[in-house]
Amino acid sequence: MHKLKVIQVNIYKGKYLDALIEFLKKEDADFVTMQEVTAGAMGNHQDKKAVLFEIIRDSLGMHGVFHNDVRLASDLESLHGNAVLSKYPIVESDQIILKEFRPFTDKEFNNPEFFPDFPRSIVDASVDFNGKLLHVLSVHGAWTAPPTDTPDALRQAELIAKHLKSLKSPFLLGGDMNTTSDMQVIKIIETAAVNLLQGSGITYTTHPTMHKIAPRKLAVDYIFASKEFKKISIEAPEVLVSDHLPVVAELEM
Repeated sequence: MHKLKVIQVNIYKGKYLDALIEFLKKEDADFVTMQEVTAGAMGNHQDKKAVLFEIIRDSLGMHGVFHNDVRLASDLESLHGNAVLSKYPIVESDQIILKEFRPFTDKEFNNPEFFPDFPRSIVDASVDFNGKLLHVLSVHGAWTAPPTDTPDALRQAELIAKHLKSLKSPFLLGGDMNTTSDMQVIKIIETAAVNLLQGSGITYTTHPTMHKIAPRKLAVDYIFASKEFKKISIEAPEVLVSDHLPVVAELEM
């Protein structure tokens, strides 16, 4: 049996980048799955030239893979996507497209009416974990507010489940799914994976004061795993590293 730690976190475009890096260093996880990983004009970080994926990867001394989803018509070098970080070598990576859309104007990018149109994809990193192949995946679920089983959210969930079922090796999937555990979106993914939040006692993963829905609290961030994993512990510590709380799981495989 091998023990490992995985952290799932939507990094809120680097708003609290220094605190995020400090937290990740302290936790010293084997794998980190991240969403809203940005560069350029789409970021919240004070340095608009910052490439957050590279800064975080290099600060932690980890291997990593990033894939961009969203494009700005005014600045095609700006980035907004998902990433996986790993202590272990990444031997291959893939991007599984869930939704495509044209480049946004600056106004559209910041307009909630267009959030359901955001392109989505899965980042799938194949990792050499102690001589065994392990898939570590990151995904950002379809935007719905309030959480709703929209036709497109259900369609994307079916694609996520289909990809997980196609994998021939153990896997871990971290994601901000933008939906709660009672929704059909989550139940579809549970046909292909174990939802580690089940029975965890975690009732919310949106930051209770910094997320835009505050003071409401929702559990929308998840770690899913294949059946080879045994959960040791899982928590969502209330730390200010994002407008979401990180989900931290310790597992055995």
